[in-house]
Amino acid sequence: MPLGTHLPSLACGRRRAPHARSRIRRVTFEAQFYPDEYFENLHTVTRFAAPPRKFRERDRDILRLADASDDKVILDLGTARGEVCFLLAPHAQEVIGIDASPKALALAEAGRKRRALSNVRFVQGDVATLEPIPAGSVDVAGAFDLLEHIDDSTVRQMLDALRRVLKKGGVLAVYTPNRQHYVERLKAHDFILKQFPEHIAVRRPREIERLLVEGGWRVTELTYSTSPFPGVRWIEKLLWWVPVVGQFFRYRILLKAEPGPR
Repeated sequence: MPLGTHLPSLACGRRRAPHARSRIRRVTFEAQFYPDEYFENLHTVTRFAAPPRKFRERDRDILRLADASDDKVILDLGTARGEVCFLLAPHAQEVIGIDASPKALALAEAGRKRRALSNVRFVQGDVATLEPIPAGSVDVAGAFDLLEHIDDSTVRQMLDALRRVLKKGGVLAVYTPNRQHYVERLKAHDFILKQFPEHIAVRRPREIERLLVEGGWRVTELTYSTSPFPGVRWIEKLLWWVPVVGQFFRYRILLKAEPGPR
């Protein structure tokens, strides 16, 4: 899988043409952009772009954001093959993965059976509407490596749907690439590095905060992680807090938010 992330398919969510604010493509993208082989080839480890450390640190960050416990129900938005569900299952009462792709869900269910997990289940549906999820049934909704795949309109719809499915006191947890990081800046201009075609909406922190605030949500936590790339990770750790330039060395956005009154 590119960059070691778990990548979702999202039913009827809309995607924007990469790097082109003036050219909007309104398409249902499941079959066209996420063929079956896409899911079969997720999580490929490479020496530099996706080293084992990347997966370990991603799992660490997701576990912290989800804050799972044996009395919580967690919803994994755009679950793909269900890896996040399997990660959280030992720590939660129940983990539900929602995805649009039948192929992804078949792979996820096969993985659940291999692991004999009784507190994990998968449902087919659109993250923009969350129709299969009952109202007031979820403690934590996780958008882990999801937001970079969906446009603003879909995010807004999803935030509205999350208001319905979250319990009182429920939260949204987000893990997503940071558009300000130097690697993402290079990709955005196809300079040296190429952007993944599925990453059609890599955002800056302020852009995510704006979507949340406009939807009546309150950001309760915003922090970052450094990259897992050998050597440069230590440079990033040193420069992260430097005024002005530090923003370019914050690799992933880690955010939590809760719905406010409407």
